[in-house]
Amino acid sequence: MKAFFDYTTEEFRGFIPGMVANFTIKQALKNVLEQTAEALLFPFLGEDLAQLISESYDSEDEDLKKAYGLARFSIAKIGFADYLPFAEVQIGDDGVTVTSVAERKAAYEYQTLKLDKELREKGWQKLDDLLKFIGSKPDSFPGWTDSPYYQQHQEALFKSASEFSKYYPIQDRWLTFWALRPAIQAVEDNKGVDQLERIDALPDTVSDSQKAVLRRNLMRALAYEAVLLALPNLAVELNGTNVQVNYAGQFGNSSYYTPPGREMLDWVSGNLQKQIDVFWLSFENGLSALLPSTDTNADSLGLIETDGPFVFI
Repeated sequence: MKAFFDYTTEEFRGFIPGMVANFTIKQALKNVLEQTAEALLFPFLGEDLAQLISESYDSEDEDLKKAYGLARFSIAKIGFADYLPFAEVQIGDDGVTVTSVAERKAAYEYQTLKLDKELREKGWQKLDDLLKFIGSKPDSFPGWTDSPYYQQHQEALFKSASEFSKYYPIQDRWLTFWALRPAIQAVEDNKGVDQLERIDALPDTVSDSQKAVLRRNLMRALAYEAVLLALPNLAVELNGTNVQVNYAGQFGNSSYYTPPGREMLDWVSGNLQKQIDVFWLSFENGLSALLPSTDTNADSLGLIETDGPFVFI
């Protein structure tokens, strides 16, 4: 695959604003960026489409040029985050050391972690933008329909971080979405597909706007349930009552990360479950009101009706 950069310091200052003019692009950084390009693009786009995009810097096709720019931004941000631990140290016969320069000192750990988080957030967001752009114009990107990510993207109910954020507030954070993805896919497969079929099976007298309301309640239920399902496996932090992934803990195994206490996590889990029950009840009640019969098949979700809301069994 053709390199996405000419590896000048001036070029990289456009991607890494804090980079000073005397920063030297070393071979180690080049190697990391090339590895990052393959690790990011091949699993999503496949080698052929990744190769095409890498060669599109001066393409006359505006779509290919835009894809090139999005890919380049993503690779630069994430690649530099991968390089950060090595940028801080020197390894020699005298062991692992740091450079000592008059009037300058190494960044504190929390500052490095904050930089790492910002680089990864923005880099993965651009990759998200790239995938959405390619998906919106498949005719401009030969090989997209044969790419590794295509089928997963087509079948997913939540196709991106921004789409998931409409139903659970992860603030469009792709890394949070990525950490949640196994749980999201499990909930989509086990409940989402069947419930969408129930919406599609409604009589023709039901309007598109009525179906849209049902779908929104369904998507809220699925999103909150995915977060609850994933919670035991995530390095989480809490923003108010909302669950967020701590990137340093989830992706970097950082000792700097301190997880919330068990009491707080139990409270969050209970709160999520209460909201899930409300969303499923709203969905079932809305569906029941539009069905020609009184049979709502509530037990298809593993729900029972009690004196209160539906509960899981």
